[in-house]
Amino acid sequence: MDYEWDVFISYSHTGNVKGWVKNHFHEELTKSLWDVLPNDPRVFVDYEIPVGTQWPDKLEDALLKSRCLVAIWSPPYFRSEWCMAEWVSMRKRQAVLREANGQAPKLIYPIRFADGDYFHPDAQATQDCRDLSEYAHDGEQFRNTPDFVAFQKEIRVVAADIAELLACAPEWQAGWPIDRPDAIKKIPKSRLPRL
Repeated sequence: MDYEWDVFISYSHTGNVKGWVKNHFHEELTKSLWDVLPNDPRVFVDYEIPVGTQWPDKLEDALLKSRCLVAIWSPPYFRSEWCMAEWVSMRKRQAVLREANGQAPKLIYPIRFADGDYFHPDAQATQDCRDLSEYAHDGEQFRNTPDFVAFQKEIRVVAADIAELLACAPEWQAGWPIDRPDAIKKIPKSRLPRL
């Protein structure tokens, strides 16, 4: 058995992220990966799961068979049990590789979609997050703005970064660690000060 996917896109379905991933990010990333990868890019995104599929099993299988995780971070990402399970699963894979080899390749490519004040503390401490919040517009009309050209340039950089990440991905192994949402503890909701 081998990897089925190069990239697993992990994102919240709450707020504007889902529309942004569906209307802009997924398509532009895939096109840019075509330009930099030696093989056809294989990008998993959950809205392409066929109707009638046991989607929890499909998500788990896709994550297990993905070389890397592209995590689209927004505050709802860290409140989503599914997103947290995906992120924690890939972090555990990195930990297994680090324990076995003394080091681990980077397997998670985080993208900041929105404000980071309410991110998980481990995410807040991450220094290598690509900030695309300036381009966080989910409507179709975004394609007709000058900012969309700048967004495409940013996505080309993201694709080049991911290509480097994929080149260092370890050989596939049966039994990668995987967490389901019921095994993940949510981060507590922050209390806002009273005015």
